[in-house]
Amino acid sequence: MKINTIILALTTASSVLAGILPQNIPPRTEDPIIMANPTDSSVVQIETGVSHLEKRSPRDVVVNKQWLKEESEKVHGTNTEEAPPPWIRTIHESVVEVVTPTIIAGVTFSTKPLETTVGTEWWISVKDDGSPKTIKPKLKNGQIKHGYPDVKTYFQTATTIVHKQENLKAHNLKKGDVVEEVVMIPEDDTYVKLSPLMRCTPDFYFKRGPGNMEESEPFCRPKDNQRLRVGKTYFLTWYSRFYNEAKNVRFHYAYVKESASEKGMWKRDAIADPRAPIKDVSDKVAEILPNKGSDSSKGAVAGAFHTTEWILNDQGFIPIDIQKSWLRGHVYRKVLVAIQPDTVDDEDFSILDAPHLILQFQLQESVGKNRGEMRRKMDMTTSGDSVYYVIMLIPTMVILALFIMYLFVQANKKHRDLSGLRKPRKSRFGNVGRYSIPYAETDLRKPGSLKQL
Repeated sequence: MKINTIILALTTASSVLAGILPQNIPPRTEDPIIMANPTDSSVVQIETGVSHLEKRSPRDVVVNKQWLKEESEKVHGTNTEEAPPPWIRTIHESVVEVVTPTIIAGVTFSTKPLETTVGTEWWISVKDDGSPKTIKPKLKNGQIKHGYPDVKTYFQTATTIVHKQENLKAHNLKKGDVVEEVVMIPEDDTYVKLSPLMRCTPDFYFKRGPGNMEESEPFCRPKDNQRLRVGKTYFLTWYSRFYNEAKNVRFHYAYVKESASEKGMWKRDAIADPRAPIKDVSDKVAEILPNKGSDSSKGAVAGAFHTTEWILNDQGFIPIDIQKSWLRGHVYRKVLVAIQPDTVDDEDFSILDAPHLILQFQLQESVGKNRGEMRRKMDMTTSGDSVYYVIMLIPTMVILALFIMYLFVQANKKHRDLSGLRKPRKSRFGNVGRYSIPYAETDLRKPGSLKQL
């Protein structure tokens, strides 16, 4: 009886598997089929199924087009439009000057301004990561939308002018009275108007620090923790009036130590520069590592691996061209960018105490893309030897499970005790099905006393 039960279970499992598995599986063959082409003397070799242990081709990688273009321009030069030709202007009423336009990150500076302006001229905005973006204002319903931002009076100088009644001769002042008037004097825009880049003012500071309660002065862009890719050029902007007495400024780049959460909880190599600053970005606790005698820093101050040239403070922006050598073999590095005015000596300058940004320099990503051929391969059912392995594995597992169940039942047959189970009590209304003929449904007495109709 037990053997018949097992045979019945195996037959049922085989029937179920026959309904699940595909029926059109090609037979396994070791030798290819040779077919002759009747129209050609050549012989065509056709293999049935898929070759054994065939290795799939690696996934195609689609490289970022912008990166590919930049790499090609480095090797073969650029075919982009050249900068406009130089032009001549007169400044300060009598000084003749030749202006040469330049192109930085696709933005043309020092172009000849238009003779008349209507407010819809294109200008360049700066994104959160410092990359430029062209803004095209539009005139709609008599109003200009997306026009150049108003810098208000941030670049004007407040001057107090003293007026005497003897010179003013006002009708409502007495003889000998003096009046002080505060006048906002506009800045000299001789060189400022040559830049189409959006200017940095306190209105464009971003929030930073715990609870976003601190201002980013004097920086506007890029924002903290932005990703800057190798091979691209970004713009760092600052409010030039933050350093009123400084004529020139420069920037220092230093490596930053990441917190455990930012590193993804895995161990990384120590900072290569023994003088590099260590800054915990999460809680803003910082310290400078002591110099161990080997000065590997290439910056002008302690802890900096790169220092820019001095530039005019009034310019208010500086292009940042990310170099691959700055990563020192890493995929990305956290970098602190600090500003130094020429009013502070190198001996008194501290990278961590100066206004700074924390950015991430990294390599450009390679984008993988699923093409039609790859999708067809992914949608294909399993073929080759793996099909036969699956066919053999499923019934084997079913048989093994039934065999284990049979052993378990046989091993515990002497330990089964069903004495605790009792028969159900007999109902006081009699057993179910005792009456075989219908009775009156309106009689509510016991079934034993019901009268037959």
